[in-house]
Amino acid sequence: MALHLWTKPVTVEARATGGRIRIPSPDRALEYMMNEWPTLEEGQAYKEAKQAMLDAAEGNIDPESARQAFIAALEEGEVYVFDK
Repeated sequence: MALHLWTKPVTVEARATGGRIRIPSPDRALEYMMNEWPTLEEGQAYKEAKQAMLDAAEGNIDPESARQAFIAALEEGEVYVFDK
């Protein structure tokens, strides 16, 4: 799998208050979703974003489309986004 960087990273609030996590790619977004997702809930947007990250890593969809799916999952999960 090739590493596909987004044109603009997504910066989210870390579990530790005040911390920030910079997510520059679908690969890092998938890692974040699998290991650092701050809520226990996995809604529809989360499931779609997870699949989009896998698809982007395999070259099946545009990385920027995966980025938009990731942002939708963050909003659904009420994860604070500093920089979209």
